[in-house]
Amino acid sequence: MADHGPNILVLQASVDPEAASEFRVLVDNKFVKYITIDAGLYERDEMCFGPSLISLLPPLPPGDWNKGRISRNPKTRDIHFSAVSKTHLPGITKTWHPTQVDHLKLREERKLRSNVYEVTCPGFSSTIIAKFARFEWEVPQLEAETTAYGWIEGQQVGPDFLGHLTEGGRVIGFLMARIADCRHATPEDFPLCHLVLSKLHKLGIKHGDINKHNFLIHDGKATLIDFDNASRPASDDELEAELHELQDQLRDTSGRGGQVVESGPR
Repeated sequence: MADHGPNILVLQASVDPEAASEFRVLVDNKFVKYITIDAGLYERDEMCFGPSLISLLPPLPPGDWNKGRISRNPKTRDIHFSAVSKTHLPGITKTWHPTQVDHLKLREERKLRSNVYEVTCPGFSSTIIAKFARFEWEVPQLEAETTAYGWIEGQQVGPDFLGHLTEGGRVIGFLMARIADCRHATPEDFPLCHLVLSKLHKLGIKHGDINKHNFLIHDGKATLIDFDNASRPASDDELEAELHELQDQLRDTSGRGGQVVESGPR
């Protein structure tokens, strides 16, 4: 009987043609493994297309491991796993919401950014948003944003926080409500943006990144997103300066802030 090997799915990738590339993969629909591939082993296009990459990978080593490295053997020139290890991976530690959801329960609907997805999940009746750390260097950013959502809970400033997202027992991100039929802010939305930013400031919180893509306009109001640069307590001078720059931020045409969810109703 032929050995078909494990079922491998590339979940996320950080491809760098000049340096090592990082991959988060799911094995047999259960086990997440993080694989580093040395530079120069595969073409960029091969690494950017999951099925192509999987067909080129050397056999996965047996055993209980979660981090591996693929290199070229200096003697045989073969591409192989040069190292594997069972490593304690960092996670978000300052959790505050009672709900925790394992990432394996999510069904991806649409990718919004590299680490932000529209998903469906048992226990939620409609599409929601998942935001998470793909790789360990993104954990501090998600830690900061998780903390900030605790500060604004129930204040009608940001999307509703629905729970923490876990992987293998550690917290890697969070779930939040999807805002349907929304768009990015324009200069004409200044009064709505000023109102929601002022509400945030009354809590003593500076947002830290008030580009127009971080204001979602819907239902006659503005909602703030992306709180990973938020800080508190902020001084009166800091809050006043942030409010003062709002109009210029809404007029900015540089594209700074990228694209976030801009969707119609489901």
